[in-house]
Amino acid sequence: SARDVLVRGAQSSVICSTFNFQRSSALWDALAAASARTGVNVKIYIDTVAADENPASWKPTTLEIAAEFPGALVYRTKRIEMAKPLVRNHSKFIAVDHRIILVTSANFSASAEKANVELGLKVDDPPLVRSIERQMSEFEGLLYERVEP
Repeated sequence: SARDVLVRGAQSSVICSTFNFQRSSALWDALAAASARTGVNVKIYIDTVAADENPASWKPTTLEIAAEFPGALVYRTKRIEMAKPLVRNHSKFIAVDHRIILVTSANFSASAEKANVELGLKVDDPPLVRSIERQMSEFEGLLYERVEP
């Protein structure tokens, strides 16, 4: 897909945020290729509950994601005891090279890519993308914790 070509062609950075991420997603291989390339920084934000509760072979845990993308920084939502309900990561976007952002309703799964009716918007706007990246970085430590492989 155009999304995967965009990710594979990244020159400096790819930042992904999703509720749920599955190995069946074509994005899995595109991110693996990007994170393996020297000079491309990859960050993945994912929901802890979606990834880590009720483990299944088709959905990797946050630890498995971190292990399978050793060149990437993986962040999961923190369990904040006072927060009811728990903090959830439901944002779905991909930012590439601090320039282009794809905001989508789709989770990163084969069903979303092949069977669901989803909506996405691709915007080439470096100031907007940098603003979103900055906001996500500010949430690190507050709402997200780094997953160490």
